[in-house]
Amino acid sequence: MGWENLAFFRSVYDERLRTFRRHMNITFSKKAIATYDEGQTRDVHLFLQRLSANPDGFFEEAKWFFGRTIMRITYGYSVTSVNDPYIKLSEDALRSLVIGVMGNHPVDTYPILRYLPGWLPGMGFKKEAYEARKIAKRLANEPFDWAVQAINEGITVPSLISQLLELNEEGKDSLEDIKWSAAAIYSGGVHNTLATFSNFIVAMMLYPEVARKAREEIDRVVGNERLPAVSDRDNLPYLECILLETLRWHPVAPLGSPRSVHQDRIYRGYRIPAHSTIYCNIYAITRDETIFPDPESFVPERFAEDNTGPTPLNPRDFVFGAGRRICPGNHIIDATIFLLIASILATMDIGKARDSQGNEVEPVIVRSGFQTNQVLPFKCSVTPRSDCALQLIETAVMFEDQ
Repeated sequence: MGWENLAFFRSVYDERLRTFRRHMNITFSKKAIATYDEGQTRDVHLFLQRLSANPDGFFEEAKWFFGRTIMRITYGYSVTSVNDPYIKLSEDALRSLVIGVMGNHPVDTYPILRYLPGWLPGMGFKKEAYEARKIAKRLANEPFDWAVQAINEGITVPSLISQLLELNEEGKDSLEDIKWSAAAIYSGGVHNTLATFSNFIVAMMLYPEVARKAREEIDRVVGNERLPAVSDRDNLPYLECILLETLRWHPVAPLGSPRSVHQDRIYRGYRIPAHSTIYCNIYAITRDETIFPDPESFVPERFAEDNTGPTPLNPRDFVFGAGRRICPGNHIIDATIFLLIASILATMDIGKARDSQGNEVEPVIVRSGFQTNQVLPFKCSVTPRSDCALQLIETAVMFEDQ
């Protein structure tokens, strides 16, 4: 349906997928992401400033933040509004991707259907495929063309595109490969990180004692004269547990990405025929009570060093995929989410929304489906903890503007 050029839709570990992995290792390895710390910190502070001025617009501001972060890192582009055309394009792409996932249509099971005329009943997938191809081309071409023009005019900041083009002066990689490597990050980065952060907000709303304990740790380590920094991470073990539990509690991709088996396989006595579509049931792993007791509850303490229960799996080992198919942006996602949750807990009170009489309103949490576990917009209250916290935000933004 037009998405076959995206790395995570490649059913065979071919040369394009190898090229994509190499590109990601250059720009998103654990060591390389340190170059983005300054930009990430500034974006977090801007997000806090915008959220403090728009406390009822959590989803709107969070979408702006993740759109801005992904576009800056990938293309060197600065998103200024939630209505930015590139954010809109990424939303259109997500809808198209969900529709086009392998196994969603009869044609995936009966390939002969592709040869039937589009006017026949049940052939609506042909129109969907046509529209998907248009969106896929726009997704790959439009931000890439902007980035190349900006680089030529000298008005961009360091990004994945600028690094890959600089390293490709001898033309080893085609521009198509570079273009689609960037599109793979752009297409999924905004929505997956937004979903993870939304799960965190839901957890803090429903488990206020966890938020209180985290704030006590942050206040003890960071104090009240500055905002959290990337360098504080090693000294915030409880916050690390919260991040791990957020990843486990409601995994963003409960079934991972579908894969195709290209030859007959035997797994634990079960025969898997060639051309079968298989899924990794990540959700089932997170609900295994022998590993994660009381799995439906949000319990960061299960990951603490002094935990006396079963030794849990590290969610990072499976929620981002596995083996050669692991999400190559997992390090930058992890670092961004950690700094964001540390900063919002340090400066904001997170709670349930209140009605006109001041009574708490129980949130209605609805999730979008099994392929992309997105939290649909819900009401919540996110307000500055104090005038001092608000002043810290304003001072940080003002200092970074100089």
